[in-house]
Amino acid sequence: MLLEILLIAACIVFLLLLSFALHHQSSKALFTHIESIKTEIVPQKTSLLDEVDDFKEEILDLVHETISKMQPPSAIDHLMGALVHPIQAWAMRKAGIDPATGGAIVEQIAEMAED
Repeated sequence: MLLEILLIAACIVFLLLLSFALHHQSSKALFTHIESIKTEIVPQKTSLLDEVDDFKEEILDLVHETISKMQPPSAIDHLMGALVHPIQAWAMRKAGIDPATGGAIVEQIAEMAED
């Protein structure tokens, strides 16, 4: 009976030591990985002027790219632009909004009735 208790205690101590050793090993691996990432993340010694110039170049590239993709409007674009206003005015009247003023039609009628 005493031998079985000692054997169980020895197994428990062995498992605890094994888990501690594995935890220590994984912690060291994790810390070395973190240190390698920190060296990659550390910014280069650049001045603020260099960063501003880089930012300006990126913005200019974006603007040039956007402008180069633009196309002049076609006839269908002009036709659709002409049709949008009457459709929007109809939808605003349907919602009870005066297209000319943007105010509620009911409020305008109430104000006219008071005057």
